[in-house]
Amino acid sequence: MRSVRYTPPLWRQWNLVWNFAQRDLKSKFKGSALGWAWSLIVPLATLGIYTVVFSFIFRAEPPDLGNGRDGVFVLFLFAGLTAWTFLASSINGGISGLIGTGALLKKIYFPPYAPVLGAVVAVGVQSLIELGLFLSVLLVLGNVGWSWLLVPVWAAVFTTFTVSLAVIFAVLNVTMRDLAHLVTIALQLLFYATPIIYPLTLVPEHWHSVPLRVLIEWTPFSQFIQVFRGLTYGLDAGSWMSWLTMVAWAALALGIAALVVRRRGGDLGEEL
Repeated sequence: MRSVRYTPPLWRQWNLVWNFAQRDLKSKFKGSALGWAWSLIVPLATLGIYTVVFSFIFRAEPPDLGNGRDGVFVLFLFAGLTAWTFLASSINGGISGLIGTGALLKKIYFPPYAPVLGAVVAVGVQSLIELGLFLSVLLVLGNVGWSWLLVPVWAAVFTTFTVSLAVIFAVLNVTMRDLAHLVTIALQLLFYATPIIYPLTLVPEHWHSVPLRVLIEWTPFSQFIQVFRGLTYGLDAGSWMSWLTMVAWAALALGIAALVVRRRGGDLGEEL
């Protein structure tokens, strides 16, 4: 019978989480010539590729900025990529982070969410750099409004949702190793099924009698990205229904994560 250990509250484990985060940050660019410069080079290179493809080849038309100026596809795309990269990298990093602590977890017990949260914090540091760059460009263009004040609130809800998913998949992957590969495939599919590189208006309203646009619009991933893009790019606070939907998804994910940790996170050292 699987034994269940006492799991201390998160606020009592912050030093441990930060140690895991520092480990990930130090190893991320260890031995590279450019070091932390890669944290900007990689997302900017990705952004440049998508911009060339969708601005010059497919000629996607972004919506106007919130201040009334013509839309800038690079910024429209950057808003979606910043949020999505944090989500996808946190989930993948959390899965590998827990697996990577197997040898240590066999020697001493610590909450399984600690290395996962550490991986999310490490990803978050890079995401903050990208966010700062994104907001700085918007500031230069004069695209600033009171909706920016809601970005920290959005970030808190989005981080809760992301961390919860990372914990769920990381813990379950310990006993179901195929899950990591399935998650990678699912994230690739969800990337294109979420309005990141295209506006939602390009999605057909119906596809073979299926309300395709509505289904895509109300997925949790679409809601989070659309609200963030609205707050920063469109200077729109979003509807109360969108905020309620985000909070509900975050609460549901958090509840499932707590249940998974309670039932599956007792003695993972035996499985790793």
